[in-house]
Amino acid sequence: MSWVQRVFHVPSHLSYVSKLASDSFTPVPSPSGKPLRVVDLLALPAWDFFDVLHLHTVELAAAADLSSLSSRLRDTGKGLVFTLHDLVPNIETDNSAFAVKTRLVTQTASSVVTLTHAAGEQVRTRLGVKPAVIPHGYAVAPDLVSQRGGGASGLLIFGALRPNRNLLALVRAWRLLPAARPPLRVLLRSFGASDQERYADKLAELEGVVRAEPDLMVETTTEVLSVGELVQRCQHATALVMPYHRITHSGQLELARDLGLSAVVPDVPTLRAQLSETKADKHPCVWFPTTALSSPTEFAGYLENVSELSNKQLAKPNSFAQYRTKEHDNLLRQYGAEYSRSCERKVE
Repeated sequence: MSWVQRVFHVPSHLSYVSKLASDSFTPVPSPSGKPLRVVDLLALPAWDFFDVLHLHTVELAAAADLSSLSSRLRDTGKGLVFTLHDLVPNIETDNSAFAVKTRLVTQTASSVVTLTHAAGEQVRTRLGVKPAVIPHGYAVAPDLVSQRGGGASGLLIFGALRPNRNLLALVRAWRLLPAARPPLRVLLRSFGASDQERYADKLAELEGVVRAEPDLMVETTTEVLSVGELVQRCQHATALVMPYHRITHSGQLELARDLGLSAVVPDVPTLRAQLSETKADKHPCVWFPTTALSSPTEFAGYLENVSELSNKQLAKPNSFAQYRTKEHDNLLRQYGAEYSRSCERKVE
């Protein structure tokens, strides 16, 4: 009788998680029906609903809780796989605390994974751990890509409001573009009352621009969008803009590849490696130095470049979908090996 390993992911609500399923392992839902933080997971009296914990971030967790998590996993015979997506924090502002927590988990995890060889080398040098390198893979499954229709135009930015993403830098630069500029669509997901309070000044400026600029469209949603919903929103764009001033990996870059969107991308080695280490080194990207975000005029130049690039972009060949399918099969095989190594169990 075959045994399917039950994998609980933290966070558990992302589309990245749902695709990590095969004949030998499957993601399991939160017992509460809602996403669990590390501290919430520790509060549960029993962990009989999973065999392997797959941790995707150390942010929004205290170092003491991460230490307790590792100890309890060890004591209960559960595996711990840590995908080190980010080498710098995206949400938190304390770089030192982030580094401490990252080191703690990499030293206690039974398996450490990163997305590119470029990131893996940084992990080996900084933390003394040699991780497995497993690429991000698709953001949109090949069979869903066909949902994207024609007639698209404009720039798109989407995601949660976070300290590492400079939304207003994009808006200010966009306003400097010539009169025939492409429309800009802003999609804010996971938008709640805490965001309205924390980012009140930024939102006030954004609302002022919306009143003055009919070509700026802002949509908010309190939920994380499903892949299908996201593909629908992307039908209105030809280019995806990623105004990050601090980042080491991007699922949005993979989304742009899947949907044939050109992209405005911060020029950092690990993001370039997402393309150069896989079959996408020629994807149409405009790379900008993160310092450009402090100059609306300079950043506007990069937006002009991507508009020209989008106009010249050719249709994506069918071979890319075939590549994504093969890549995904390999990704599942690699993660299956990491799960098995992290949690050995005898099946009678």
